[in-house]
Amino acid sequence: MENRPTMLGPKGLIKKHEFVRIIIQCLYSLGFKKSASSLELESGVSSKSVELGSLESQILKANWDDCIHTLCGLKDLADETTASALFLVCRQILFEYLIHGDDSSALSVLRKQISALQVGRERVHSLAFGVLSRKEMGLGKVDDEFVLESRKNLLKEIEKLLPPPLTLPERRLEHLVEMAVNGQLNSCLYHNSFDTVSLYEDHRCGRDQIPTETIQVG
Repeated sequence: MENRPTMLGPKGLIKKHEFVRIIIQCLYSLGFKKSASSLELESGVSSKSVELGSLESQILKANWDDCIHTLCGLKDLADETTASALFLVCRQILFEYLIHGDDSSALSVLRKQISALQVGRERVHSLAFGVLSRKEMGLGKVDDEFVLESRKNLLKEIEKLLPPPLTLPERRLEHLVEMAVNGQLNSCLYHNSFDTVSLYEDHRCGRDQIPTETIQVG
């Protein structure tokens, strides 16, 4: 029998593991890296899924075969999403072959790996055109820092493709809190205030806040 997740809240609707995870994500996004790291250590919950953590390591270290294997092994991922993610990875591989002057390997990736992906001819042709244009104009000097930054950007692009719980939508906790605040405003029968809503208490306007005098006519 599987262990049931610990639930939180008066109605037991919130999974503790998910709640802690989005708190950690929020701390990171607000710049509280030490606090986020401490919470990860104490709770045993990571802001990143195991799969995303593996992809991050593989991409930053250019372990492309392992990266492709990880992407192909992700469960419940639509074929179209997998193909799009693989396209991004192959594009990065091609780019790195080019900057190292390995044109033959770059063309091999383009012809065999990228062309085999079901991502649409337009994307493949656009990429091929971009490769030729870069070759004609020259890639210029590219240092290791630039390459590492391009890998980080690749990881961000892949994160946007992957669904929860593999990744978390950006600023998830802020979004949920804002939804709750909007819900309170929309259900407030006598709402007539432009003041900022406090999170310290539930929002509710009283009858006394309804205007009783006409300020302007017609």
